[in-house]
Amino acid sequence: MHPYRTRLTVGLTASILALAGCAADVEPEPRRAASAEETEQSSPRASKSPRTTSPSPAPPATTEATPTAEAAAVNTTATDRLLTAAQVPGFNEQFTWKEGRTRKNEGANPFGTCHKYAMTSIGAMRVVVRQFEPEGPADGATAAHLVAEFADSRTARRAMEVLKSWRGQCEEELSDYDRREVGALEPVAARGADAGWYLLIYGPAEGGSPDEGYFDAQGITRVGKRISVLEMRLVGQDYNYPAGQEPMVEAVRTASAELSP
Repeated sequence: MHPYRTRLTVGLTASILALAGCAADVEPEPRRAASAEETEQSSPRASKSPRTTSPSPAPPATTEATPTAEAAAVNTTATDRLLTAAQVPGFNEQFTWKEGRTRKNEGANPFGTCHKYAMTSIGAMRVVVRQFEPEGPADGATAAHLVAEFADSRTARRAMEVLKSWRGQCEEELSDYDRREVGALEPVAARGADAGWYLLIYGPAEGGSPDEGYFDAQGITRVGKRISVLEMRLVGQDYNYPAGQEPMVEAVRTASAELSP
């Protein structure tokens, strides 16, 4: 099985609480004709009595949203947080991306190279994914971005720890390759975010020379109740960038900003 598992060809069901007002049953008082004096001297207290016959104002029509409409609104928001092709860094100054498929699920396999289960299995309420393709010839180059929304920040924080733990078990996912290396999780400074990235190196690359391998950068970031996961993969013989200037570092920072409220 290909350990990368073409994961780029990527549920807890969201519960929706509808709030509705409920008017209490009130037994009307027997009617009698009121004198003019009684009408003019009506007590303000009596006008606030629960027995008043004045109808309550109807709730605004927008207070009740159908599950379908609410889910669509949230999914649209999540999709808007995906990076565009112009926001994804290239591997050099000449390298550019174009947008591929965007979908509202991970697909048949978990998204990340090291992921053991789908994001919905670790608490995500909804997931959107966008794939990217090289503008020009670049054999083996791929990129993708996932945005997951959780019920609250606490659930998202726990899911983030699960993603970090999967990195530590990633060598199992690469066991089909003769050589494999799982890099350390490097922190990424991003305002208001818990963010980091790591590099996977494994090979030889399928269909390439024995000296070529996969350089597979994985990025993760959490802001509040949202998590982004990013992938950028390249086939080659080396992957040399100054520390802190790797393409994935820039991608993680940009994705973190897109997650902010």
